[in-house]
Amino acid sequence: MKKLSIVLLTLGMSTFAQSQSIEKAMMLSEQGLSERAKSELVDVIFSNKANSNKSKAYYELGNIAFRENRTYVALSTWTTLIEIYPQSVEAKLVKEKIVQLSEIVGESSQGNLDNSIASSYLKNANFWSDDRSKKFTIDSSWLPKIDMAIKWYDKVIKEFPGSRAAKIAYDEKITTLFGWKEIGKYGSSYGVRADFEKYMPMVLSTFDEFESKFPDASSLQAQRYQIAQAYWSQKNWTLTKEWLNKIITAAGEGDSFYKDTAINRLNKVEY
Repeated sequence: MKKLSIVLLTLGMSTFAQSQSIEKAMMLSEQGLSERAKSELVDVIFSNKANSNKSKAYYELGNIAFRENRTYVALSTWTTLIEIYPQSVEAKLVKEKIVQLSEIVGESSQGNLDNSIASSYLKNANFWSDDRSKKFTIDSSWLPKIDMAIKWYDKVIKEFPGSRAAKIAYDEKITTLFGWKEIGKYGSSYGVRADFEKYMPMVLSTFDEFESKFPDASSLQAQRYQIAQAYWSQKNWTLTKEWLNKIITAAGEGDSFYKDTAINRLNKVEY
């Protein structure tokens, strides 16, 4: 019984140590020390101890590769994760994303070709066609850009609730709903700039969700000001003042950029 306790204690210490390595790797990555982070994660994977942290290590390695725009490596790493640890939480997280990543990588991503002769042929061909564009273009004329963007923002919000990605998605979704106008005489307008009555309610409902889920988000004041400015462009002085005062209230004591801007705008709202 004593020997068993010692074994269990040893395994527990090993799991704890590897858990610390995962946390250390994540912090290193956040601080821009990705090479050291990857080294930590590889050490976990090749450790002699078997535990769930290895699946986390594969997952985080893939995340780092994806952030570095090494999409093929991310895809390869996550595919290995699914093959070795199919029942892990991390495998379930990436399983549905593999198809999407494959589309991003495309058939032109050679990775590590298993045939050196075929590889040399491709290099010869690419030498003569090197002047071609390696980026695909998509003609977006007449496409519902706002709706298409919102679909993907909503997927992030739904599938990764409470995450930093969800916070960014909310912020970008609101900015997208405010819209823009294309350059040129015949440029199209989008979002609030194209149809205030349709898109402004969507801005407000999304902002309410954003504020509720992320009350400390640093971009809330900027978005409040954009809402006030949107009403100002419609000469709705009452709601303009209401949202400017919300900025001042949210800022509390002390000085800040948007508080100062809101105070000065309140001095000259109507024209």
